[in-house]
Formats: sequence, structure tokens, C-alpha cells
Amino acid sequence: MNKNYPISELQNLIEQAAAVQIVLAANPRFDSVAAALAFKLALQKRGKPVNVIAASAMTVEFNRLVGVETIGQKNESGSNLVISLNYPLDQIEKVSYNDEGGHLNLVVEPKAGAPRVERNQAEFSYQGGQSGLTFIIGANNNSDFGSLNKELNFNEAVFIGQTQVGSAVGRLNIIDQQASSNCEIMTALISDLGWMADEDIAGNLLLGLENATRNFSGEASADAFEAAAICLRWGAKRAASFANRETQGRTFTPNRPQSNFRPQPAKTFDNRTNKPAATGNPATPASPDWLEPKVYKSSEI
Repeated sequence: MNKNYPISELQNLIEQAAAVQIVLAANPRFDSVAAALAFKLALQKRGKPVNVIAASAMTVEFNRLVGVETIGQKNESGSNLVISLNYPLDQIEKVSYNDEGGHLNLVVEPKAGAPRVERNQAEFSYQGGQSGLTFIIGANNNSDFGSLNKELNFNEAVFIGQTQVGSAVGRLNIIDQQASSNCEIMTALISDLGWMADEDIAGNLLLGLENATRNFSGEASADAFEAAAICLRWGAKRAASFANRETQGRTFTPNRPQSNFRPQPAKTFDNRTNKPAATGNPATPASPDWLEPKVYKSSEI
């Protein structure tokens, strides 16, 4: 797609990053979530550690998107693993580690009489270490990042979307105000980066395109249709439209104008003569001279 996006700069930033974090604002549009998840899947295919976080929980409307269950609400952009235990600290006797089996094993020993630490009491997160690259997708001037505001460095983020976020100046801004959707922008980026896309990536992007353009009605641009064509070539499948689902399997009979035809009485035949039987009033017999030649006189003309 001829978008003239800064592809070289984007590629360099991604290659240099130890990890990638994709951030969504609170109450994001369907199109923004679809673009973020497609980008995540594409980065994972490149072997890049990546996670998606949002300032609000995902609702049921996003369940059609592949990977929506992986979206969290905690900032995990660091590379240092942190293990937190939801367990009273005063009931822990000691914490130790060993390398049995060639692996690092952390051992948490509770005090005598205290209950053991259950698996569901352990939480994992990341912090510090090598800095990752943060992408902010689909945000706008009124976007709310909630508690993430304190943790995000907007000046170091890469912005992708249709509108600039306030006065924030990121490391790289890919803002396309002419695009029909964030999925149109993301389709162009993945395509121009030369990355491989699969059915899941393409499916998310196509769903976002359809949602943002109302199934390509109204003023959908040529670029929107081109992006959809790329997604279809990548393996996306279009869902049947509502109208098609409503009429599927139903048979229609065309309306035919009513005729003024009235049925006529059937003719009956006399089996002995093979002639039509007499019906109704008998015919008046012909005069005897009916078959004789007629002679006219001049006085009668």
C-alpha cells in the first residue's frame, strides 16, 4: 500500500527492542483492539516478546478477536521477573533457592503450623531491566489511561492511529488522519514491513475494518478496500452478512398478477357418433334451400 509511512525507522526500533508492549486506552474502540492484537500476533511470529495491556477490562463485544484473553491491565514492559505471593509475610519462615535439575528453584517455607502457600497465591509480573518499546494504538486527545498514566513515558512511545494524542511527542508518530481505521493503518504497516501474516492476524484486521467502515458502506475509501483485499489474500474469511443469514435457506415465489380467466364448461361427446353432444337449447334447423345456389335478379339489387 502506498502510505509513505516511516517503515525503516519503525523496523529499526523494533529490532533494537528487547521486548514490546502495546497499550490501549480505557474503553477502546473495537477497531483499536483488533489492530493491537493483530500487531501482537505479527510480532510474536517474528520471535519478539510482546504483551498488550489496556486501561480498562475487555468486554464481551471483543470476544470475536483472536488473543483477546491475553490482554492485561498491568504494565509489564520490564525484563526482570517479579514473583509476588498473596500470603501473610509474618507466616513465612524463610525463602531460599537451589539449582536442582539444572533449574532455579525458589523455596518458600512457611512457619510451623502455618498453611502452605497455594499456587493460586502466586502472581508474576515484570519490571526494570532492559527497557522495552511501547506502542500506543488508537488513542486520541480524550483518551484515559487511568493508573497507567503514571507508568507510561509518552515521549518514548510509538504512536499509531488516526489522531495525535494531545501534545505528546513520541519517538515515532505514525498518524494517518485520512485512514478509515486503525486496522487499515496496521494492515499497511505489516504489509510494508514485509512480515508474514496468517489467518488469525488477517482475521482480526478484517473484523476491525468491517466494524470501522460499517461493512464498507458509506464513504469507505479505496485504501480500505485495498486493505481488505490484502487481508483476504492472507487468509481472512468474511462472515456472512446479516441480510444473507436472514434469507439463507428460504424459498421465494414471485408474485403473479391475478387473471380474469373464467373456466369454460367442458365439451361432451356422443360415443356413438363421435360428435359433440347437444347441450343447452337445440339449434334452429336450416331451411331446405340453404345448400342450393342463389340467383339474384337485377331488380333485387
